[in-house]
This record gives sequence, structure tokens and C-alpha cells, in this order.
Amino acid sequence: MFLPYQKMYILNLVLFSLSLFSSFAFASEIDWQNNAAEHIRLNIILFINLGLLILILFFSFRHIKRLKRLNVTITNESLTDPLTKVLNRKGFHEQVSRLDEQSGFLLIADIDNFKLINDRFGHNAGDKVLQRVAHALRVQTREKDIVGRYGGEEFVVFFPSNDVETVKKISHRLVVAIANLNLNDISPELQRVTISAGVDKGDTKLSKFERLYENADQLLYKAKAAGKNQVIVFDN
Repeated sequence: MFLPYQKMYILNLVLFSLSLFSSFAFASEIDWQNNAAEHIRLNIILFINLGLLILILFFSFRHIKRLKRLNVTITNESLTDPLTKVLNRKGFHEQVSRLDEQSGFLLIADIDNFKLINDRFGHNAGDKVLQRVAHALRVQTREKDIVGRYGGEEFVVFFPSNDVETVKKISHRLVVAIANLNLNDISPELQRVTISAGVDKGDTKLSKFERLYENADQLLYKAKAAGKNQVIVFDN
């Protein structure tokens, strides 16, 4: 299947070929020595065809650029969570699947008592909390780390690294940074938001990712049971 801009490019080539063919076919029938008028007429036809071709190509290339930009925009929107601007679940899995590394650490984080925040301060405040947490996750992680919103108040971070000590430091830094967020502009009564998180190491292949997710999720619930506002990292 061809993309729209590829079809347009092919159409232009066909039109150009037909134009040249018709011009040369006409030229082959002319007696050049005894028919100066036809010579002039052919030059006019070629000039008009050339002008039309330039116009067609000019507007086609402009349209192709617009289609490419639109395609990139649509693709990005389909992979990004519209509220928090981090990757959505689909985008997260696509990014992880493209990694050269065969293994890494998955962090699953859940905002503590998020339902109470929504109930007390309203869903608009809850949305702002989600945005602040997502921003903190992006700021506190490395450029190569992959951050996504998995759904609701649950976020995920994939660390393409086998260095457990580095992952521990970043994970604990995330918990502290989110607990220290200034939320007064959302509501003076909203003093603090915290997260609980679990981290486990596993394979990046989708067939094994579900197992990795389940293991990290179990560690997340252990962090919740242990008092929340903390991260538990599995360490062999």
C-alpha cells in the first residue's frame, strides 16, 4: 500500500511521462525543413507543458510536506497521553521494543491515595497532580529512560540498564522529588502527594514483559503495605 504523498508523486511522474511522449510523438510527424509554423507550435506546446509540470511539482511537493508533518503529528498523538504528555501504554511498549538492550529495570509507580485527592479537591485538581507527577518523573530520570502513563494514576519507567545501584538511586530520588512537590497553586490544603513504587529486572521482549510487569507490580503493593511513599527494588 502506498501512502497518499507517494501516490501523488507517482501520479506526477505518469503525467510528466505522458506529456513528454505526446510532445515527441507530435515532433516525429513534422517536416522540419518545410514547416516552420509547426516548429514554432511544438516549441509553444513544450513550453506550456514544462510550465504546467513545474507548477504541478511545486504544489505537489508542498502538499507532500504537509502530509508528512500531519502524519508525524498523528503518530505522536497516538503514542502520547494527552493529559500528561508522557507516553501512553502503546507508546511506552513501542519505545521499549525498539531498545538495543535486551534487558533492564521496570519501575511501576502509583500515586498514593489518589482517589481521596479527587474526592476532596475535585478531578481538575487530580488532573494537575497527574501532570506534576509526570513532569517530575521526566525531570528526575535520564534522557535514555522511558517514561509513560500506564493508566489512571499509574506510571511506568523503563531503565535500559543492568546497574542496579544506579536504578536504586534514581528510583529513590523520584520518590523524594514527588513528595517535595509544591502544590499550593493547586490547593493550599493539598500539602503533599506521594508515590509507592516497585522495581524489577527483566527482558524487554513483549512475550516476557508481562511477567516483568507482574513482578514489579507485586513489589509496588509491598511498598503500599509497608506504609507507602517508598520504593522497593528487587535485587538478586
